[in-house]
Amino acid sequence: MRLIPLAAILTVAVLAACSKPPVADPPAVDANKGATPDTAAPAATAPTAADPNPAAPADPPMGKIGADQVGKVSPVPAFKGFGEHWSIDIHATGEMNHKVELTWGSGGEKASGSARYNGQPADAPSSLIVLSGELDTKQGAKPMTIEIKAGECVDDGDNKHMHSVQVHVDGMDALSGGCGDLAVY
Repeated sequence: MRLIPLAAILTVAVLAACSKPPVADPPAVDANKGATPDTAAPAATAPTAADPNPAAPADPPMGKIGADQVGKVSPVPAFKGFGEHWSIDIHATGEMNHKVELTWGSGGEKASGSARYNGQPADAPSSLIVLSGELDTKQGAKPMTIEIKAGECVDDGDNKHMHSVQVHVDGMDALSGGCGDLAVY
């Protein structure tokens, strides 16, 4: 089963959820209603391209995080990755925490857990994102490390993806050679 359509749907859903909904203009109020001619407010003029209304708040740029979110918003809002006989699904839950769903063994084994983004490792390239946490397996909670690296990755079906991924869980063989797609803010 190919996960490409699911990854595309997930990416579109995350992007739609992160985009700002249109804001309706407030209803117009007649400033002169109930006023006498000598107390009527002056007529408002519409701003022109040469004279923009400085009192109107500027919309923040789309797809950007605010200064108050730096250090609080994970670089991994959502990620869907897979390799030979395994797949991983990651969703940010707030701050730098994530919910992780891992399937391996051709779908025969499944486990969930949590991972945290602890910042960029000092010796790591800037293209590498590392999440650390625990996977709740049948044998109990096991330490887990997820490495997501930016760069083109081609899967077994010759489909191109924007990231490569590998997962290390204590007591298990490394799940490597995976490709995936990272949702963006």
